[in-house]
Amino acid sequence: MAKGKKTTIKEIKLLKDDIILINGKEYVILESTENIETAKTMKISSNGNRILRFEDESKKARIDVKREINIIKCTINDPQRAKLFQKGNDKANLNDADKKEVVAQTSSYVKARAITADFANKESVNYEPKIGKDVFFLIEE
Repeated sequence: MAKGKKTTIKEIKLLKDDIILINGKEYVILESTENIETAKTMKISSNGNRILRFEDESKKARIDVKREINIIKCTINDPQRAKLFQKGNDKANLNDADKKEVVAQTSSYVKARAITADFANKESVNYEPKIGKDVFFLIEE
């Protein structure tokens, strides 16, 4: 769907607290509002966000296309390759000897970035002290 294009909502159904079905396609709710099922149109803004519009002009909700996103923790064994990866985030610096594990799964990039930020937050219980040195988190669809 092109930016600025408005789509009329023919069918809308709330599947879960954060998943909504609109015209046969699943979306993730990023910013909700009361009675979200009463949305009339969906518009893509200039920055790519999908915004639901209602009869009440002041009422809005923000959604995103539902995706299967993995957050992968990579532990690079070689300090020199870790420094190279840190500088350019080039996946060519990763190899089979490095430890990779899926630590979380989510359905939108906004949530994925929040999870990875949680690993870097020193106040968080999920804080990873070696992040940026030999431990890196990758977001892959």
